[in-house]
Amino acid sequence: MGFLRNTIAFAFVAVLVFYLAMAGELAEQEQYATIGVMLVLGFTFIFSGQPKFVMPETGQVPSNQPSVETESVASESEVEDSVSTVEAPLPDKMTLKERKAAKIRAAQEAQRAAMATTSDQIEVELPVVTVEAVHVADEYVVEVSPESVEEADIQATVAERASRHSEIRQRIEARRRSQMADIRASSARMWEEHAVREDLVELLQKEGHGIAVLDEPAQPEAGHIYGATFIRIDDQRVLKYRSPLDSGFEAVITTEKVLENESIELPPLIGPDGNPLPLPLPGPSGALAALKEEMNE
Repeated sequence: MGFLRNTIAFAFVAVLVFYLAMAGELAEQEQYATIGVMLVLGFTFIFSGQPKFVMPETGQVPSNQPSVETESVASESEVEDSVSTVEAPLPDKMTLKERKAAKIRAAQEAQRAAMATTSDQIEVELPVVTVEAVHVADEYVVEVSPESVEEADIQATVAERASRHSEIRQRIEARRRSQMADIRASSARMWEEHAVREDLVELLQKEGHGIAVLDEPAQPEAGHIYGATFIRIDDQRVLKYRSPLDSGFEAVITTEKVLENESIELPPLIGPDGNPLPLPLPGPSGALAALKEEMNE
């Protein structure tokens, strides 16, 4: 039986390898035939195992003396009833597997009997659960209409476009600030090149210049591009003024008072013929004006 099962398994593996290797070249009918052969081999391998073991009926040990008297029969029945759960004597002709199966069956019967006796003796007290208040969940119904779905899509599209436009504005603003800073720096360099004065930057780069540099402001605000301007105060001190280059111009505060508009009479309007112009025509009535506005809208 073992050789047959090994042969079937080897044939199944060989057919499977053949099918996997030649799956692209086989026709549809050939593929179905190969699968059918594999199924037949598989079922044959499964159902070709050893037959189920049938427990032999335990016979009584033959006795040398004939049991004719009733007393001997009664004693034998009492012994069989009292030792029902104990392992029965095994005949000499039983094989090793049959003996092991008989021992396992006797042990299982003894275990079942012991569990039955212990389950009858032990009384389990089940806890009593009292429910004070019970809340039943209400039904929640969500209505979805095409209008609500369309509104949600519109809102999502508007929000996406707004975020995209804000990012574009931020990039444009940053680019304009950098361009403004470059323009101001180039203009400052141009004015410095044309002006004939002392080069304080070159003087301060030398070691041991002996000049005290005063920073203004002492702690500039972070996040800006600053340009430095050096101003000599005296022979021993130089002021270093740092101004932001990426901010707009500041309005100059003037202390001059604005003249109040005096009431001046307008000159009379004279037409081309030398006569004063007539008064304007009266406006339309309220109903006509409303109708005109509706038509314009």
